[in-house]
Amino acid sequence: MEKLDCYMPRLLSLFKKKGGAAGVKLQGIQEMLYGSNTVEKRRETVIRGLIIYLGENVEDLIKEYQDAEDANIQEDLTQHVLKIFVVNKGATDDDNPVDVEIAIEGAEVLSGISSVAQACTFLMGLIYALNLSYPKELKYTFEVFQKVEKTTSKVQSLRRKLPA
Repeated sequence: MEKLDCYMPRLLSLFKKKGGAAGVKLQGIQEMLYGSNTVEKRRETVIRGLIIYLGENVEDLIKEYQDAEDANIQEDLTQHVLKIFVVNKGATDDDNPVDVEIAIEGAEVLSGISSVAQACTFLMGLIYALNLSYPKELKYTFEVFQKVEKTTSKVQSLRRKLPA
């Protein structure tokens, strides 16, 4: 998350400059910050914006439920291979989600996560630990997550010194 925080101002600026249909979607995503401009909300905004900027669908990674019954959520879980579920039970846009969960291959593997950004971090760890492949529809997003989260300053320095 620390690396994401470093790039956050530049990414938000980049999102504002994007035109076309993606630019309209990005503008809608950035409006999330008007109600609540917390660090967690900014991280979530950048993650969602990054997915859109790369031409992928946010719904392929994050599924949101408003006042949904637990039975409906459990039934829907079985239809997804890799997904972050955000459950808002009566919460407004300014509130934090009641629960953020991760489902892999139709089974809930982690619940009680405090934010979407934290869930993305846990998801990357699960992908590595379980030796899973990135979903094809989110290939570019996960590639950016990998580079942002795994690259240390020492590795970046080495990469700059190596010829392309």
